Amino acid sequence: MGELEKTPSIPLSEEKTNPETSVTAISEYDEYLGLCEIMTEDKMKKLVRKIDIYVLPQLIVLYLMSYIDRTNVGNAKLFGALQDMGLSGQDWNTALSVFFVTYALGAVPSNIMLQKFGPRIWLPTIMLAVSIILICCSLQSTMAGWTIFRVLLGLVEAGVFPGCSAVLTTWYSPHEVHTRMTIFYMGASAAGAFSGLLAYAIGQLDGTWGYRGWRWIFCLEGAFTALLSIAAFWIIHDTPSKVSWLTSEEKRFVLLRHKFAAGGESGIAEKEEFSWAAVSQSFHVYACVVMEFTLCVVVYGVSFVLPTIIKNLGYSAATAQAMTAPPYIFACLVTVFSGWAADRYKQRMLSVLLPNLLAMIGFVIIIVSVRYKELPGVTLFGIFFAIGGLYPISPAVTAWTALNLAGTMKRSVGIGAMIAFSQLGGIVGSNIYISTQSPRYPVGFGVSISMLGLCGIIWPACYFFILKRINATRAKISTEEVRAKYTDAELAEMGDESPLFRYST
Repeated sequence: MGELEKTPSIPLSEEKTNPETSVTAISEYDEYLGLCEIMTEDKMKKLVRKIDIYVLPQLIVLYLMSYIDRTNVGNAKLFGALQDMGLSGQDWNTALSVFFVTYALGAVPSNIMLQKFGPRIWLPTIMLAVSIILICCSLQSTMAGWTIFRVLLGLVEAGVFPGCSAVLTTWYSPHEVHTRMTIFYMGASAAGAFSGLLAYAIGQLDGTWGYRGWRWIFCLEGAFTALLSIAAFWIIHDTPSKVSWLTSEEKRFVLLRHKFAAGGESGIAEKEEFSWAAVSQSFHVYACVVMEFTLCVVVYGVSFVLPTIIKNLGYSAATAQAMTAPPYIFACLVTVFSGWAADRYKQRMLSVLLPNLLAMIGFVIIIVSVRYKELPGVTLFGIFFAIGGLYPISPAVTAWTALNLAGTMKRSVGIGAMIAFSQLGGIVGSNIYISTQSPRYPVGFGVSISMLGLCGIIWPACYFFILKRINATRAKISTEEVRAKYTDAELAEMGDESPLFRYST
């Protein structure tokens, strides 16, 4: 999804099998160019508006519930989960850590299954599994049972974010996808706000029918997720060709745009066959893993202890839950603005670097002020900066990864691989905030600040200059030279490694 020269060519798979299909490929590309001329600005706005209405909201709601289900353990801790199950602080951190092992392992297989069964079947299915596991979590009373269900929760939830991200790249063009990913990911920051308010409300049931508040949190959220998952079988859409709300012209345009424009409008149809080697050897996956890994360390760590940090400022447990909401609402606004600016100015590096800088400033303010209970406003100000800076990063990194991987399957699995490897950062984040170091948490905040500076600010700038250098080198080679040296089939096979491909910076 970078920039390539517009030259009609023949897809790899079709060129190898039958010369007649090459004519079909050329006519398809000609058809796509013709549709580009037909799709006027007004028609494009109407098409995008339809997709925004019929595709985006459903994915946002699914991810919102997934994120709430994943991070509600911080709320459960305040409502007696440790005491009821007889867990120590280290036991709690261990149970949090094992979640991320299976969460990391499940992302790539889940995205492969997504391609096999389609979003309409696969995404609701894994969310339904999440709901069942959550209800089972509410019934646990031992370390063993709690840990087992945390392992299972990580496995089934692993496919939600990478799956939804892959779906978005199917429906939107390169210059639209980052904005939509940020709107979609806004569900995560909204989830943070909603989770605190929901936990505050459910927490009022503490003691009802002999059940502690944390059990009600898992049980009721699980039941709501189940209802939502069942409804999702009817409201999630697979591919443009299977929907009734697009005209035949719009369907054809979206399908051909994804086939040709996603790789940079080269006229070379994207290679759709799966190749783990192509993904595992991609420098861009690992480059983005560094940024996303850092985010996972920091965001999961702070989300698990944020209610405790606010409670330590002198608020009750219930009030602390409610007061976690405003910073996440602020994060929603920052996330949307960041995505809009990235697409508007076609600048990917700054959309990663600047939010990391904002978050680092926030953590510095927190670690300096949190020891002073008489200055809760200063600490809360730092929390706003920290949360507001963290949440725009993941959609920015995911969009940057998607834009620099050419090939439908490679992009889908590449996104899954990037998210899978980086989610191991949750293991680190689960263990750096040591309960005996409350309220300052010098290790937790120290690790967070260091990683944000090194991997969130310095590394994105380095990656930017690496991409600029590659693009400059490729620009020195003329299109004629490239065509003389490589066949269209070879260029399709190369994908983003093609000399005609230009990386997004």
